[in-house]
Amino acid sequence: MQEMSEDKITKTRITTSLGTFEFEGTEEFVEKQIDRIVEMAKSLPQTPIASPSPVQEPQTVLEKSHKKGQSKKALIEQPQMLPNLITDKAMIDDLRSFYKSKSPENNIEIFATLTFWLKDKSQLPDVSISEMWTLYKILGVKPPKVLIQVFRDGKSKKAYFEAAKATGRYYLTPFGETFVEHDLPKVQKGS
Repeated sequence: MQEMSEDKITKTRITTSLGTFEFEGTEEFVEKQIDRIVEMAKSLPQTPIASPSPVQEPQTVLEKSHKKGQSKKALIEQPQMLPNLITDKAMIDDLRSFYKSKSPENNIEIFATLTFWLKDKSQLPDVSISEMWTLYKILGVKPPKVLIQVFRDGKSKKAYFEAAKATGRYYLTPFGETFVEHDLPKVQKGS
């Protein structure tokens, strides 16, 4: 009978131009696998590793709802996985570290945190549900059921977001930036 290793088990998902990969094991094993995949992605000449310029939004996929008894909304907006948004392991580690340091408590705070990070690290002035979907998947966090509603609520209830014209993209307002920079993580009262 073998003794259980005291190494912490880590589970990670990485999306590159090669596809989406999930690894589970010791932290050392997972890091080796990520490095291997990143190196393979780098070896492909037609694939950029990181996109410093704004990622072009793919056409939104609209599907008609045909089932009887479903809501009367005919069109459902579907997010797209953006494989070239972040493929560099250092950026993934930075994203995870930033997310953990800010400890957002709800989807509006998560969206504000991720939008702030993308603006700072990838120079993306505005984001869509596809960027949020991709980052939720990279972080391994359960995404909200209706992604666009989080932007709408963040705009109307908290004033963290503003719509970028009629493109379906949103940018973080100065109020939202200040919230992420100075008010996260929230300090527990009465501890």
